[in-house]
Amino acid sequence: MKVYRLSPIATDDPSWNYSVEKEHVWAGAATAAEARELVAAKSGFSRLAKPGAVSPWNDERVTSCVEEPTLSHPGVGQVIREDGSKVAD
Repeated sequence: MKVYRLSPIATDDPSWNYSVEKEHVWAGAATAAEARELVAAKSGFSRLAKPGAVSPWNDERVTSCVEEPTLSHPGVGQVIREDGSKVAD
């Protein structure tokens, strides 16, 4: 398991309308792709998005996703905010 930091890059992109999370988050996942999917799932995308929409967390033009090798928290399948609070489904 690895920890990834996902950060907004293009904050003016319309895809942000489909996410309740709009700041840096950290995700516990095996790969960067899994971390992106996890954050997209936990940030409200499925209930906010219109058909054909792409989550900002899955778009490399809109968010970065960088491994944080010194961190061991959050655990697998968890997403946390900068203040340490958990992002729920």
